[in-house]
Amino acid sequence: MKFSDFNEVKNVSRYNRKKLLSSQSMTVVMVEAQKGTSELPHSHDHEQAVLVLRGAWRFQMKGQEFTVRANQMLSIPAQTEHSALALEDTVAVDICAAEQHDRIAPPEDRAIPFDADQYLWGV
Repeated sequence: MKFSDFNEVKNVSRYNRKKLLSSQSMTVVMVEAQKGTSELPHSHDHEQAVLVLRGAWRFQMKGQEFTVRANQMLSIPAQTEHSALALEDTVAVDICAAEQHDRIAPPEDRAIPFDADQYLWGV
């Protein structure tokens, strides 16, 4: 048995707030994504479930788009490439069937922050 507290965990991402807890066979990540933040296409060696608590997150996978809103969950099979875009400021729980989720310390942070100034150049 193991007790964990998100309030005592440090952030593990540059652009989103991500706090991670793990056990012997699973990892749970609390994610706070700012509207407009996106994640580049990637895949995992394990199944992943994303439960949105507040906001809306759009995922692309296998040529389809899925918008996940509060109290909805998306299951992503292992080895399935996917990307994501926060449509609103979003709070979600990411549950992975792996002790060490590869999003803990990826080679490069896949999250890309939204920068409103980047969209003003044509005005």
